[in-house]
Amino acid sequence: MPEISKFRMLLTCVLGVVATIGIARFAYTPMIPEMARGVGLSESVAGYLAAANYAGYLSGALLISFIHSLALKARLYKTGLLTAVLTSMAMALTTLEPLWYLLRFLSGLSSAAGMLLGGGLLMHWLMKRNHKAELGIFFSGLGIGIVITAILAVIIQDIFTWEQQWLIYGGVTLLLILPVWLWLPDFSAEQSLAKHSKQQIPLPSSFMPVLQLAYFCAGAGYVISATFLITIAENIDALAGQGWMIWLVAGLSCAPASALWDKVASLTGLWQALFVAYLLNALSILILLLSQQLFAVTLSALIYGASFIGIVSMMLSMVGRLFPENPSKPMSRLTFSYGVAQAIAPAIVGLMAEYYGNFDNGLILTLVVMLTGSAALLTAQRIEQRAELSATLRNSA
Repeated sequence: MPEISKFRMLLTCVLGVVATIGIARFAYTPMIPEMARGVGLSESVAGYLAAANYAGYLSGALLISFIHSLALKARLYKTGLLTAVLTSMAMALTTLEPLWYLLRFLSGLSSAAGMLLGGGLLMHWLMKRNHKAELGIFFSGLGIGIVITAILAVIIQDIFTWEQQWLIYGGVTLLLILPVWLWLPDFSAEQSLAKHSKQQIPLPSSFMPVLQLAYFCAGAGYVISATFLITIAENIDALAGQGWMIWLVAGLSCAPASALWDKVASLTGLWQALFVAYLLNALSILILLLSQQLFAVTLSALIYGASFIGIVSMMLSMVGRLFPENPSKPMSRLTFSYGVAQAIAPAIVGLMAEYYGNFDNGLILTLVVMLTGSAALLTAQRIEQRAELSATLRNSA
């Protein structure tokens, strides 16, 4: 296969993440109210299904952390693409809850393939060819996927049954993976990059657990809106039928945000930019608690989309900078923490919503978690700064 251009490689991996996360994962959000109307899906079961999806993502992340062969990663990546298609279509073929849990779990595995394997293969390809290893464009695939699901939702929701809608989402996913399948380079002859760099700053053992706590909290803040934002909007009388628009706003703000956060971080520093992103994510939750007006919910979606993607992209950049000799290990630890939160939080908030009859208490809990994560992030920053100061003093002695 002839060498493809940088643009085509970027497009290939972006389409992959749009298919496996943007649609295979995020189509579930606008489908919750559709399934509630069509088959009586309750808030608790909706939360359990979201938890099953993130349990699959978490399992995939753990599996990927043990894989070193680039050829195997490429094969599993293609398997993940097919799984994204099949699991979306299969949701239409059954009303058995145990099968739904299995399908959402497998969909989570495909999401891990699209995000982690796709991102890893892209970074390797870029670095091998002396391109700048930036993944901002790659992360834009999440926002693009949200936009696609939002637009599709408003087009198909009043015309097709919930089963037919799942089939349509699966068909769109199939169209997206075809160019990825055709353009993905052959990694069978590629060799892993040699590790020549060394960690610049020796960090104490307390650093990673604190950073993992911060990222765990970010995972909870992300997943609650990702799962229930449309449902929250649809449950407000004044916003009935406007859920698709709220979801579209989140996607439109998410798509360009990674590149914008890169610019913010270059001006303020990664730690400061990350802290601002955490506070903005918390603000998006607070707005939902304070007002049920269309403007407020739309503003919340706008801030949410821009902030969560900034947290993900900057946090991964952070560990890449702090652990340049082997970034995959700390990145997998962070992904594990993020994934645990994504598996637990939707089930808890779904149960709380069903028990109390609204999402207020679940949102309050999520807000507290995000503020806790902000405090943990500041603590991690202080640990890193003290380690840097100690290293400077040792070097100057």
